[in-house]
Amino acid sequence: MLDFFCHLREHDGVATSATARDFGITWHRERRLLEQGILDRPGHRLVRATSHPQTWRQRCRIATMSAGHGVISHGAAARLHGLDGFDGHEPVDILCKKGSWPGHPGIVITHFTRGLTDDDVVDIDGIPVLSVPTTLALLRPHSGTEATIRAIASAVRDGWPLIELRSTAARWRTRGRPGPSFCIEVLDRLAESGIRAQASTGASISSAADQGSRFKVTTSPVTSSHRFPVQI
Repeated sequence: MLDFFCHLREHDGVATSATARDFGITWHRERRLLEQGILDRPGHRLVRATSHPQTWRQRCRIATMSAGHGVISHGAAARLHGLDGFDGHEPVDILCKKGSWPGHPGIVITHFTRGLTDDDVVDIDGIPVLSVPTTLALLRPHSGTEATIRAIASAVRDGWPLIELRSTAARWRTRGRPGPSFCIEVLDRLAESGIRAQASTGASISSAADQGSRFKVTTSPVTSSHRFPVQI
């Protein structure tokens, strides 16, 4: 029992019922803990320690553990990666393969795609999250121009090579998907300005990003909805 609650503490207070079984928590014991209010059930076959704070990060973990095999994406992924401009992002964005439909615990914006590969996903403390390059490629239609430019600039400042960010955006670029093209445009402006990810200053990157914010955007933004899935 103690080991199970240690596991909960290390995983934002959340676990699957299958994990509870692995720690020796039988179905009957799980039910008693639920009746006693020590645990509650935030989703199908999930349990949560009621003593643990209900945080935004916990909501992200619950969303990925629910049905649908989704990964944290878009603005939520940018926040988990610590990219500039997303400290206050509250919705949980989740990206699923087409044909899946996840549960909706809390405020969840669901996006769907056919293009997701294993290379696009990284692990952050057990939470599946879009990688930084993929996050930036898909970000702009759902988070806006200014926030996307700030996120791209901070990724470059943190050491992400322009060529890697650009190649990922190029892989995601298809007709009707404006995010990757915008990302490439910003990265090309940074490259033209002589920015190098390995040896650049925040001031020079910010200057190039300011120039990028004056780009004339010719594609129409796609608006996310809490009620309807978003195709990307």
